[in-house]
Amino acid sequence: MLMLFSKKPVTVLWPKSDNVAVYRDLKENNTFSVDLNLWTKLSESEISSLRTYLAQSQITQCTILVPDDVLLTKSFLYDSKIDSIDKNEVIGLAESFVPFKINPDAIEYNLVEAGERTIIQSRIFDQSKINHLQENLDQLNLHSYSFVSVSASIAKVVTTFFDQEYFFLYPLNQTESTLILARKDSVFLTANVKNNALDIQKIINYSNLYFSTPTAKIYVPANKELEINSTIELNKTPYSEAQIATELHRPSNLPLPVLGVFAQSVVPTAIIKPDNIHSSSSKPKMENKKNILPLVAVFVVTAAVASIIIWFVLNRNSNVTDGSLSDQITPTIEDTIPTDIPTPTIAQVTDISKKIKIQVLNSTDINGQAATLKEKLVNLGFTSVTVGNSSEKETENQISTKASMASASAYFQSKLAGYFDATATADLKETSTYDVVFNIGTDLSTGTVAPTKKLTPTDTE
Repeated sequence: MLMLFSKKPVTVLWPKSDNVAVYRDLKENNTFSVDLNLWTKLSESEISSLRTYLAQSQITQCTILVPDDVLLTKSFLYDSKIDSIDKNEVIGLAESFVPFKINPDAIEYNLVEAGERTIIQSRIFDQSKINHLQENLDQLNLHSYSFVSVSASIAKVVTTFFDQEYFFLYPLNQTESTLILARKDSVFLTANVKNNALDIQKIINYSNLYFSTPTAKIYVPANKELEINSTIELNKTPYSEAQIATELHRPSNLPLPVLGVFAQSVVPTAIIKPDNIHSSSSKPKMENKKNILPLVAVFVVTAAVASIIIWFVLNRNSNVTDGSLSDQITPTIEDTIPTDIPTPTIAQVTDISKKIKIQVLNSTDINGQAATLKEKLVNLGFTSVTVGNSSEKETENQISTKASMASASAYFQSKLAGYFDATATADLKETSTYDVVFNIGTDLSTGTVAPTKKLTPTDTE
């Protein structure tokens, strides 16, 4: 019997100061809104309307969009290359630019090479507001949820059609907008600015520090007349949220940060075109329906053939004698695996995405080991690798992953065999910034490693 299973639609919950909006990845009936402030402590009766909607819609997991005044992104600059920095030093750099007391457990950061210099990207949570939010979320009976900032979600959309540095101006309401400085989907700086005083020259100057040239590209909303003051000529490109949603094959009523969550894997297209901001998809709806029919037919036929093959194999195996069983099927966990079966080679290990976020921590007194391991990971093709020193000393190597990335452990154990032999766990929280964390507890090098040179950082704000 063939059984087709449908996935539950992805759900985004966007808590603002005056309301909570819920978006579902559906063509119709995809929004719900209620006047609540989840950033303050609420009673069960106050939150009952939202809880009832989630229960009736069978929503048990979602992504939480966090505004950029609750999750701040700030970047700082070192005048030389470094491969680690103490968290207290990052807090010292950021505390004068953050309007709340920084909790050491509510700050994350990574290092980005910038020629002969190093950019320190930091993300800082307003812990008091996050605590209130989590207390309210617990009353909603959600099984799981994850956080993503509004700016990071917008950047995921922009990276599908632009791969250089840019500013992005996203209106929050009639009086305020968020200004984002990013490269691809990596956000370097966010600032909430007043729409009647968009003097962004200071932030443009910061972009000159991060990158080789000042960033002149800026995306602005097509439906708003905003005067932007700058001493350099800006390359303004208007955008329409409705048009972008249409290009991503989503309903036009979905806002840009929500699209960033829904459209994680989209085909890059020239979404933003100044000369056709108000255009829509040129394909007739009936043609789209016809195009999907061959795909459905192929799926049904393939599933039917697979069912026949499985039935044949199962019946064939039921007639195999005990003496020949090990020659006919691959041993399961319960089977005794013969000692002459070779260890899987690197070629047998399934490849993984090279865009995952990796952190390498040195838990020894031997300087430079994290940078050496990072180099090997970069040579394997990984593009987001952060290094640092662990606050605790370890005596063995460890690889920790999120439960959703548990299969990555086998990949790394195979690729790094003989150099970084490690035990693997899947105990990282799904809300962690990093998908995989390497913890170095042994001597990986054969020679003396020079100590890392620390210089006084130059903040960019």
